[in-house]
Amino acid sequence: MERQCLCKWDMSSKDWKSAISELLKEFSFKTTTENLLQTALETRELAEPTVVHEDIAIPHCRSILVDDFMIIIGKSEEGIPWPEEKVTVIILFITPVKPSGPSEHMELIKHIAKTLRSGGADKVLSAVSPSEAASILKFSYEGNPEND
Repeated sequence: MERQCLCKWDMSSKDWKSAISELLKEFSFKTTTENLLQTALETRELAEPTVVHEDIAIPHCRSILVDDFMIIIGKSEEGIPWPEEKVTVIILFITPVKPSGPSEHMELIKHIAKTLRSGGADKVLSAVSPSEAASILKFSYEGNPEND
């Protein structure tokens, strides 16, 4: 599953809502789009927090506001309450609404879950650079090499 992703290392957020906002700001969304996506992601997390592994959350949603997969990996050394448990890695993704969307969305969730379950969680948590974390998840990192 070769999907591109962004990464945000050294996150400064102190709670899960501001963490979602901090990650969304890394994409070049218009303010209205960013606000709508923030609401969609918050609503999804309020329904059922997506802490899938100790220290890892995968907030996600489908939206008509994106044309392609939007994926970002965030890391916080201090940890961010999500909402109760602290997480240090966040894998946020938004998938487009299109006819193949539901199956593609589920395939991405399955891919991430399988990777984390098969030893990838500890590797992602101990990754020292954005490109290393992306590589573990089999994503291509479209970031600044200086951030590595």
